[in-house]
Amino acid sequence: MEFKRVPVHRGLTRQQLIAGCDRDLFFLLLMLSGLLFMSGLLSLYFRNMVAGVILWMVGTPILAKLANYDPYFRGVVFRSLRYLNAWLPSSGKVGLPPITHKRWD
Repeated sequence: MEFKRVPVHRGLTRQQLIAGCDRDLFFLLLMLSGLLFMSGLLSLYFRNMVAGVILWMVGTPILAKLANYDPYFRGVVFRSLRYLNAWLPSSGKVGLPPITHKRWD
């Protein structure tokens, strides 16, 4: 018995990226740098405007590199942070070195 092959469009299985970055993180960076820039523009603090531009110019390539490394980076990090309290470290206590087990050769 042979299974029927059905083509699946790549857009249904790939992560949605904007400018090579994760969509949610891209908009978060856009919002934060835009707010910083606009606060400097409205209150005439030019250092805030420069900080907003620098945050945008540095943050976008970093997010693009993270998305290039793993498109599901954000989900993996948030899931690992959520499970941090559920999984115990290998030593049983935080700050202690890991337990070394005897090898039975």
